Amino acid sequence: MRDNQKWVLSLIIAGNAIASPLSFAASHCQIIYDAGSSGTRLYIYQQQGEDWIAHPGPTAAALADPVRGIRGKSWCDVNAVVNEVVGSLERIKQNGPLDDDGKPQWSAFDWSTQCQLDSARVLATAGMRIAEQSERKKSAKLWKKLKAKLRKEVGDDVMIDTRTLTGYEEGLYAWMSVRQTQPNNRFGIVEMGGASSQVTFHCPDCKAAETIIVNGKPVSIYSYSFLGLGQDEAPKPQALGMTPSCAYGVGLEDDNWTVNSCATDIHIKFAEGIVDPYNVGPNGYGTYNDIPTDKADVVNWVLTGAFQYTSHNDINNCCLSKGECYQEQTACFRAVYLPKYLKVLNVCSSQKVDSSWTYGATLCGATDCLRDSGQLQCRWSEKGCLK
Repeated sequence: MRDNQKWVLSLIIAGNAIASPLSFAASHCQIIYDAGSSGTRLYIYQQQGEDWIAHPGPTAAALADPVRGIRGKSWCDVNAVVNEVVGSLERIKQNGPLDDDGKPQWSAFDWSTQCQLDSARVLATAGMRIAEQSERKKSAKLWKKLKAKLRKEVGDDVMIDTRTLTGYEEGLYAWMSVRQTQPNNRFGIVEMGGASSQVTFHCPDCKAAETIIVNGKPVSIYSYSFLGLGQDEAPKPQALGMTPSCAYGVGLEDDNWTVNSCATDIHIKFAEGIVDPYNVGPNGYGTYNDIPTDKADVVNWVLTGAFQYTSHNDINNCCLSKGECYQEQTACFRAVYLPKYLKVLNVCSSQKVDSSWTYGATLCGATDCLRDSGQLQCRWSEKGCLK
């Protein structure tokens, strides 16, 4: 799980070079695609001084869709999806189409002339973890096609990395992004995604913590990703499941309904630990894990991801009535599930911070922050990480 040494060396040289002023054309860039479960979003990060400025680009189809055969895609669409993803690099050179407010959906950035490109990475998250579980060979073919197409687009001198992130990395990168808002390393995050949820925190006393490098110093970080506990996957029967007691507007049908009516039907923690629906354990797919939050060296906890969109009115709007709610079918379930999940984790926090794991990945790549970590696990596969 190490970054290419040649690429790291080039970034170190680039970092030293900022001691003298850089012209705009001489700045360095990293391309990172967020290959999520709902789409593949392009970001180009441009070095400016000691920071990296994001240039968001178009969103293409989700890589996992043709592999999993979902959202109207089949394996026959794999070449079209690969072409669309790589084609975003050409599309970002021009302003995007206008949105409802009359503004471009993205601002033009010609990476081929405005900076020196050091790396191009397509990094997938939970959607591709699920795809690799069920369709390992097809997933391997997809990654091979994508890497070859990307190589033709960016040239032979650019470091390319196309793969599915480990759960540890996904949580770590979000943590590194949030760190820019924190006074020190003594904080933790709980990130809620669509298919997975990450819990990451400073923990010198955790045996499962890994050593990462932050500002040139070693830091012990624990990070774990529950595959299947994301807010979109959790209500599905193969994950936690959702009973009628958690239905949208259930309170209109049941005068005796309370939050506990739904909460008692959401079974998150067992004697073995917190359920981890889709990751692999000793008995195959589906396992458990205890998060050692009692050992966390944390002054404050930060909530990110879907937690940012929660409101104290969610129960009234989505359970006790049929108000305006996102994804109505599971809206009441989410309103109850997210607070119960935090309670099970023993995390009490009202601080919500936006995070960008792609920004965290850029920071980590530029400093080789994982160089002292151990071998990171692809927990979603019995056969380990795809080569």
